[in-house]
Amino acid sequence: MFPLTITPYQRRYLQRVRDLIFHNHMVHTHLDWHETDQWLDTQTVPMRLAWYKGRLVGVLGVSAPLNHTCWVRLAVVQDQSDHSRILRALWDELVIELRSLYIEAVALLAMHDWILRYIPMLGFRYIEDIITLERNGAELPPPRPNPMLIRSAEMEDLEAMVRVDNAAFAPPWQLSLDELRQAYRIAASCTVGELDGEMVGYQLTTLYFDGAHLARLAVVPEAQGLGLGGALLGDALQRFMRRSVYTMTLNTQSSNIRSRHLYTRYGFKPNGYDLPYWLVKL
Repeated sequence: MFPLTITPYQRRYLQRVRDLIFHNHMVHTHLDWHETDQWLDTQTVPMRLAWYKGRLVGVLGVSAPLNHTCWVRLAVVQDQSDHSRILRALWDELVIELRSLYIEAVALLAMHDWILRYIPMLGFRYIEDIITLERNGAELPPPRPNPMLIRSAEMEDLEAMVRVDNAAFAPPWQLSLDELRQAYRIAASCTVGELDGEMVGYQLTTLYFDGAHLARLAVVPEAQGLGLGGALLGDALQRFMRRSVYTMTLNTQSSNIRSRHLYTRYGFKPNGYDLPYWLVKL
C-alpha cells in the first residue's frame, strides 16, 4: 500500500492543481457561478490535496460554507491510481475541518458517472434527481392579475435579493451574497418583484448560444400562492421573446411539485438531462 500525504490547499499549488485537472479524466466540478480557475485563485475554502512521492494525485474541495452546508466543489484523482484510497484519505482529512466549521451536511450533484462509484463509501446517499425542463415557442398562458411591480434589478438590490433567496430556499440550495453578485454580473436578465415597496421575489436568467436558462426564480414563503412566481416567469419570457429568443431551460427538484406545476403551465417539458443529487450528514 503506497504512502499518501494529505495537505491543505495553498495558492502556490494552483498550477499543480490545474495540471492535474487538465491531464486526467476523473474530474468533478460543481455547477456554480465561478469558473474553477477563478474559484481556486480567489477563494479560501476547505480543500485537501493528496501527494504521492511529491506528485499531486488527488484534490477534494467544497464550496464556501453557508448555513451549515456546502457542496463538493472539486474532486480530481489521477487516472492511473488507487481512486478509492485517495478519495477516502482526502475525505477523512476534510471532514475534520468541516466539523470544526459546524458543517452539518455536504451535498453533491453528480455531473459525471465516475464519481457515483465512490461517493457511497464516503457516506453519501441518493436523495432525488434535479430535472431539466425546456420550452420552445412564443405561446404564453393568459396573465393573471396581481399587484406586484416588476422592475429590473440593480446592484443595490443584491442584499435584499439574498434575503429573498434564503427565505425561499432551504440549505443547501441557498445562494450567498458573493454567489449572487457573480450571478448578477453575468445574467442576461435579472428582475425583482415588489409589493408595497418591499421586495418579495426575483428572477435571474442567463443567455447561452440561442437560448436562455432560468437560473433562479424565488418568492418569499409568505407571498407564495399569489401568482407572483408566474408573473416573474412570464415577464422574463416576454423580455427574451422581444430579443427573438424563444427557447428557455431551467432546473428544479423532482420533488418540487408546486414549481413543476407552474413550469408545466408555461409550456416547460422534461428534456431528459437530469442530475442525481446526493447528500451526507456529518
